[in-house]
Amino acid sequence: MTLVFTDWLWLVFVIVGLLFVLLELIVGVETGLDLVVIGSVFIIGGLVTWPFHSWLLTVIVTSIICVAYVALGRRYVHRWTMVSKAKTNIDAIIGRQGIVLKSIARNVDGLVKVGNEQWRARAEEDIKKGEEIVVTSVSGVTLIVKKTKGGD
Repeated sequence: MTLVFTDWLWLVFVIVGLLFVLLELIVGVETGLDLVVIGSVFIIGGLVTWPFHSWLLTVIVTSIICVAYVALGRRYVHRWTMVSKAKTNIDAIIGRQGIVLKSIARNVDGLVKVGNEQWRARAEEDIKKGEEIVVTSVSGVTLIVKKTKGGD
């Protein structure tokens, strides 16, 4: 009976590998493609050792590739699949400093320059022309600003 099992162990590894890949499709990429890679390792381990009919060789080859992936390759796969957290578009302006071009009165919009762009701005305090500001948020196309810490 063990002779039959060892002759077909490679196929068991291939099937388990396919199940890992299918599980990744069901779960989604939350696992960071780990199940796809480990499933592929099982498939490769089973197919590479198929001609030798050795369960020990199948286990050894699969284990070596799995350990190599976990120890070395996993960080590169995760880095490659990681979503960029860089601020883009309008969010990139929050926290930036600028200067007031047209005075801002309480609840009356003014004009500020942040970088090379001029923006309509609103504040909860009076800010005079020439004073430095920092952008705290964005409402539509209007920047919500406050005086920098050095301001009066």
